[in-house]
Amino acid sequence: MHAFLDDFQQPVVRVADADYDRLETLSRTARGAGADLLGRELDRARIVPDNQLDAETPFVRLGGRVEYLDLLSGRLREVELSVPEDADIDAGRLSVVSPVGAALIGLSAGDSFGWAGDNGRPHVVVVQQVWAPSAAPA
Repeated sequence: MHAFLDDFQQPVVRVADADYDRLETLSRTARGAGADLLGRELDRARIVPDNQLDAETPFVRLGGRVEYLDLLSGRLREVELSVPEDADIDAGRLSVVSPVGAALIGLSAGDSFGWAGDNGRPHVVVVQQVWAPSAAPA
């Protein structure tokens, strides 16, 4: 099972400087596999200064939208990445401390990310499209 996930090289993770403190606090105070994954991803993240965001390739940010493919189920979804208190999957708002939300943070279109769930089941997401918080479609 883990050999399968080893085939997926983890991509570069970028986090906006303005989002970093909030995300880091969430990773420490929330409980569960998603919070743990978020903490690990923040440990390896490259912090992007706010004045350089426009020059960066668009990446998944808090408050932004992302379209991703669950590679193992074949399901395509579009969600807004949100803080836990604003999450509502029926409204398309996915918590950043959920395992999928933590996996998506900092990725760009074309990036894939694989991880094993608590039960050992593999998960792989492939980012299709990213919209910055201010450019997200209605």
